[in-house]
Amino acid sequence: MKKLFKSTAVAVLATLMMGTSASALAHKVGIVDMQQVFKQIPQTRQIETSMQTEFAERRQELDKLQGDIRFETEKFQRESTTMSQAQKDELIKKITGMRKNLTDKAAPLEQAMKARQQEEIGKVQTLIIDTITKIAKDDDFDEVKTRDGVIYFNPKEVTDLSDKVIEQVSKK
Repeated sequence: MKKLFKSTAVAVLATLMMGTSASALAHKVGIVDMQQVFKQIPQTRQIETSMQTEFAERRQELDKLQGDIRFETEKFQRESTTMSQAQKDELIKKITGMRKNLTDKAAPLEQAMKARQQEEIGKVQTLIIDTITKIAKDDDFDEVKTRDGVIYFNPKEVTDLSDKVIEQVSKK
């Protein structure tokens, strides 16, 4: 009887240990294609639209200045043979000043646009990460990775959460 009890206890213990190690190996992993998410969510298009609107006036000013420079340069090329040296020097000085003005205005505009874009993208990125975290917790995922950080994954073992993330972020 003792021998039967011992062998039964050993068998039950071995079964429990195998069950524990099998469940320890069960690791639910999800993957998200962040590029796909950013391309497909409406917030990305909203950022582009708001950036165009916000900086439209300053960009138009630069476009006008570029047009003026182009006009004056073409004028110089057309009429330089009939101009006096003083007129040539004056026009060259004017074109040079306009180019410097363009450079002085373009660099700060570009920096402001980049800073503003990074700010807006940061907000959207936080929203995406919060959504991924919520999905992972709700669906009991042990780990979620970005697709660009993974060389290979087995689609039978790893769940692609990209479409679910796009759907939920698009609602916000």
